[in-house]
Amino acid sequence: MRYLFVHCFLLFAGLFFIIPSTVFSQVGISVSPPRVYYSLDPGETGSQKVLVSNVSKDHPLNFSLTMGDWEYDSYGGNLMFPPDSLDNSCAGWLSLPGGMYMTLEPGESREIDLIMTIPAEIDRDANVQTAMLFVTQMNPVDGVDTQGAAIKINVRQGIKIYRKGNAPEIKKVEIENLAYDKETNSLMLLFSNVGNIWINGRASASLFNQGDGKELNIEAADFYTMPGDRRIMQIPLRQELEKGRYIATVMLDYGDRTTIEAAELQFTHE
Repeated sequence: MRYLFVHCFLLFAGLFFIIPSTVFSQVGISVSPPRVYYSLDPGETGSQKVLVSNVSKDHPLNFSLTMGDWEYDSYGGNLMFPPDSLDNSCAGWLSLPGGMYMTLEPGESREIDLIMTIPAEIDRDANVQTAMLFVTQMNPVDGVDTQGAAIKINVRQGIKIYRKGNAPEIKKVEIENLAYDKETNSLMLLFSNVGNIWINGRASASLFNQGDGKELNIEAADFYTMPGDRRIMQIPLRQELEKGRYIATVMLDYGDRTTIEAAELQFTHE
């Protein structure tokens, strides 16, 4: 008997891993919303609602509720850590008055209160903290994989938690470098979040062939950063370039109507 541990971290962009439909037909968890926000000053307490559902039609499920930390890596991937591991962690400020365990019958949903209490004395310059709430299935369920082999299934989902203080928000990214990588046929963009708040934005790019005057529009891509993040974004061109001289333009739009960060690169493709 094999054990299948299915992790379904609900992030900005939705499911972190793709789960086979055969697994969801046997057992499943729904946790919403996918992210929770608090705006609290030192000494204040706030509450948010989280809905946990057992979407299985056949199996009662036992769940544990735990906290953790997370951060982005330099490529925008998610890294998970034990609670209170990171300097910007707010995991220790969170509590669940309804308890750390629950049992849900097939099709049952339950709303839980997630309480955040800010210490009276914190660094007021640290305007943003984060954590993760994990909902983990404790009782494995018998199932079969896509090849028909018997397995034990455990499912875990997580939601991201954000806290910001009431300092005036500074949204700002700075592009540090733009280059063309011939091996991957991609533009490589290096930029930093130099503000004091998380930024959700979109990178758009275009390519101009100076020889024939043709312009290639490149598919836009979303990005997510936290204050202090330094991000490497690979922007695939998705078609082979003819030999020639090109001008690449990249723009970062992150919700500020008066500010768009842009960079231009001239290069020769041989």
